[in-house]
Formats: sequence, C-alpha cells, structure tokens
Amino acid sequence: MKRILRLVIRLYPAWWRRRYGQELEALLEDAGSGSRDAWDLFRGAMEMQMSRWSFGRIVTACGIVGVVLASVAAFSMPYRYRSTAILKSTPGRSAEDWNALNRAAFTPQALSNIIDREHLYAGRPAEDTIDRMRRGIRIEPVDPSLVRVSFSYEDPGQAQRVSQELVDRLITSNLLPDVSRSPIAVQLVVPADQPKRQIERKRYGLAGLGLPAGLLFGVVLALMLRRRAPTSS
Repeated sequence: MKRILRLVIRLYPAWWRRRYGQELEALLEDAGSGSRDAWDLFRGAMEMQMSRWSFGRIVTACGIVGVVLASVAAFSMPYRYRSTAILKSTPGRSAEDWNALNRAAFTPQALSNIIDREHLYAGRPAEDTIDRMRRGIRIEPVDPSLVRVSFSYEDPGQAQRVSQELVDRLITSNLLPDVSRSPIAVQLVVPADQPKRQIERKRYGLAGLGLPAGLLFGVVLALMLRRRAPTSS
C-alpha cells in the first residue's frame, strides 16, 4: 500500500513535491496507511492539478475519462451467444396456430424444467428466471411453413442445447390434440447450429453515455473548483 501511496504523491505538481514531498513521505512511514489515505491523496492531487486548468480543459478531460470508464464497463460484460434451429410445418400453419403451439410448448413448468436441467441463470431469484428465459427465446416465422427457433445465453454450449430442447418441445407439443384445429406435421429441417456471438447495441449505447456523463461531471467539477479558488488564495 505504501508503494501505491508514493505513486499517488507523484501526481502532485512538481513544485509541491519539492516543497512538501519529503515531509509527506516521512509521515506515511510513521503512520498507518490504507485505502482511505490513498483516496484522500489522489483527490488532493487531482484538485491541485485541476485548479490550474482552464474550464474547457477540465470538461474535456472528464469527458475522455467518462468514455474510457463507460467503455471498460460496457465491454467487460459477458457476451451472449445465439443458437438457431429451423422447423418446417406441413401444411403451413397460421399465426394463430403457431401461437397456440408456442403456448402449449413453453409453459412455465416446461421452462422451469429446462432451467433446472441446464443450470441456467445461477444465482438469480427463481421467480425471475422464467422471465429471463422467455426474453432469450425468439420464435420467428419465415413463412407459413417455416419458423426459426433460437435461444441466447452467455455460455455457447448451453445456448445450443437449450435451443435444441425448445425445438423438441415444439415437436412434442404439436402432437397434443388441442394445439391445432387440424393435423399438422412439424419436423426439424435445420438442427440447432453452432452458437454465434451476438453484436449487442446496448454495449455501444452504454459506452456512448460515458461522454455526456463525463462532460456533465466536468462542468460541475470545474464550477466547484472555481468557487474554491478565491478562498485558497
């Protein structure tokens, strides 16, 4: 920790270090040091450096820092992978029939069984997992006879297995007498493929928020430093 504190001291202006640096290092040797000391030293160094900066320089620097921090947070989030299979219905079925099949296949109990079997959403509240899974499922009719069934998850292997389980549920549920008004065959045309990493726009949106947030913080900080300047002189 003392090594970190010495590095933080180097953030102070050169004239300040020449005048007070040795005294401060001696105090650090005699006194205990912790994370609070490091934060207090860092904050003091930043205030002293920025007190000599122009308004525009402070705002610009904070904007850049905001973008960097937001980008690190956005792109450190785990990626999601989507696996897709294609089903064929013979003859083609209406949107109403597809909706009836989806409701029969993806009941809360059926989804809960898949979640338990595949150990999905570990650490999440049980009442929240089914909603999360529903958001990860995508059913996209290509035409009356073809439909894409996909599932997205953070682990590619689990995404592929669950996607295949969803397809199996649809095929099995199609055999139930109350699903459709007339017998319609459903067969697998393309099995669950190798999961593809999703390009999530929300990552770029989160990173983009860092700029206005940093600029706003810079304006507030610059105004605070301006108010303090007369009392410190």
